[in-house]
Amino acid sequence: MFTVWREPVGGHPYCIGVDTAEGLAHGDYSCAQVLDVRTGEQVAVWHGHIPPDTLANEVYMLALWYNDALTCVESNNHGLTTIVQLRHLGHPNLFRKRSLNQVTSKVSQEFGWKTTRTTKPLLIDDLGMALRGGELLLRDRYTLAELRTYTRNERGSMSGSPHDDRVMALALANQMRQYAFMPEFAPKVDDYWTVDWFARMVIRDADVSNPMQIGAKTVRGTV
Repeated sequence: MFTVWREPVGGHPYCIGVDTAEGLAHGDYSCAQVLDVRTGEQVAVWHGHIPPDTLANEVYMLALWYNDALTCVESNNHGLTTIVQLRHLGHPNLFRKRSLNQVTSKVSQEFGWKTTRTTKPLLIDDLGMALRGGELLLRDRYTLAELRTYTRNERGSMSGSPHDDRVMALALANQMRQYAFMPEFAPKVDDYWTVDWFARMVIRDADVSNPMQIGAKTVRGTV
């Protein structure tokens, strides 16, 4: 299910966090959360059961619509499939980290956000601080419900009951607000909503295999 509370404003920066699942009918859900970088407002949410490669098509069109939004996909497990497909589609603004190989002195880059015992607490703690500080304006009642049931047990493990996909996608999007104004991630186009911009959208859309509108895929969501 795709829900929009505020359509994109030309020239405005947005970011997207994506939590990817396998896509099985009775398995975990995939989710994409869209935030306004400047205001922290939750402007759109995509949520449902969908194969990870098909999810990439939805996220790609969503990112283009929201002004080449900086997009971060959790790279664990099925997220790698989504990232590969997004790169194949030519996503203009995928989050990536660069690192220097101490042996070869070559710079490598890793797309997406790999969630580990170290990075997951960082995501959740930063999200908690943003919420407590009033930095985020949430519109989705299902996201709020997940946040209320998200817990950390005595061993430090964190999870939601029964799902945490909306929380993880929101945490990734919130993290991207720190990167969105860096030169390598800031949108390179400053003529949004002009004739030239729409022409580029048409060309990009033609490159998508089995092109579809956002949310056109039949999915089983919870909204």
